[in-house]
Amino acid sequence: MQPRRAQVLDLIGWYERQLTKLGVDIRLNSYVEASDVEAFGADAIILATGSYSPETGFQKALPAVETLPGIEKGNVFTVEAVMARQARPGKRVFLLDEGGGWRGCGTAWKLAEDGHLVTMLSPDPFIGKELQRTTADVPLRRTLKRLGVKWLLEVRVLEWHGSGVTLLDHSTGERFFEEGDSLVLSTTNAAASALGEELRSQGIDVVEIGDCAAPRQAPYAFYEGRRVGLEV
Repeated sequence: MQPRRAQVLDLIGWYERQLTKLGVDIRLNSYVEASDVEAFGADAIILATGSYSPETGFQKALPAVETLPGIEKGNVFTVEAVMARQARPGKRVFLLDEGGGWRGCGTAWKLAEDGHLVTMLSPDPFIGKELQRTTADVPLRRTLKRLGVKWLLEVRVLEWHGSGVTLLDHSTGERFFEEGDSLVLSTTNAAASALGEELRSQGIDVVEIGDCAAPRQAPYAFYEGRRVGLEV
């Protein structure tokens, strides 16, 4: 759904063709509980249940604050809700990007293309930090600038007021207020590990791969999946 990211669909299509060719039994739209897994009687159980946005506004830069002050005032959304069109941000949007990857940057790009006035907030010294490894960070910043996206760097959000944010500048210690209509969160996801925990509590061995082990980037999930598949 993000600009220039539709090629991910090519990868999904390739996987579908390979799995069909290999005779893998794929069951879509199937909710699985621990009792279902136990009843199946599998010789090996590999979980790839992913991660989710906790919707608390928790920031790595403020580890002692579990919930963002003022989040209950509304107009705070996750990037997943925005990209799934489950949220309708206002005209002036703050996007808090703690990851420095496509998840936040691509959403800012999409919002800007849709006519929103976007200001990115980041604890990092520059936008797109994690995209350096693919050399996509410089072209991305040029595109964002062309679309009118602004950014405030080395800051964290102290409070959401419903009509703006109070920010803390890491370098100077200065606190200041910026007006805006909505706050979009691209913060750390939480592992969807409930199924694995329930199975282990029943004495059933499982292997967790990808984001349900720890939210990270896709290459880690590819590596773990291949490694476990070879081991089985």
